[in-house]
Amino acid sequence: MELMNILTLIISLLVAVGFIGVIFRMFEKSKPSVEYIVMLAILIAIAVVANFIGSILHIDLVFFIVIMAGVVFGKESGFLVGALSIIVFGLISGAGIGTWTPYQMIGFGLLGYTSGLFANKMESLPFRAVFGLLWGFIYGWITNISWFYFVPISVPSIISTYTASIFYDASRGICTLILLVIAYTWFKEIFQRNKEKYQLE
Repeated sequence: MELMNILTLIISLLVAVGFIGVIFRMFEKSKPSVEYIVMLAILIAIAVVANFIGSILHIDLVFFIVIMAGVVFGKESGFLVGALSIIVFGLISGAGIGTWTPYQMIGFGLLGYTSGLFANKMESLPFRAVFGLLWGFIYGWITNISWFYFVPISVPSIISTYTASIFYDASRGICTLILLVIAYTWFKEIFQRNKEKYQLE
């Protein structure tokens, strides 16, 4: 069992390294300005702080921040903020890097990317409410994959794993929905002002 844990950790680390490589390749191609790099670092820091606060209060604030980053700064920026904030949080929080990390990075990266992809539609209150709720479940479905490093893959194990996470997925989605309903406009204005101030197009 110890050997299996080591192998799964190695596989996860390789996936994480590969994923980080893709991220930085995207970053390199965009030829970012100094202002953009600073703003990206600030957004990642905000997402990490939101993750810390959320872990204390047992609410998922970070989803909202990643969504707002994608909506205002674009899908690539949303992807980077989502994926990199997970790495930073894991390293400084004590949670560490494990088999779950690549799937968290993929989940948050895609959350930020799709937020930017559907930025125009996010102006519709019903759309962004459904978007936030659905992503609570989608993220859970993605990260649940890491559990199958430790249990045999079978129909019963898949059903039990995904059934067990329904409550957490729903609470995550509902929290994100509420924040997108009550705080979306305010946060968008704040982020948009900073984007225009530093001419980040």
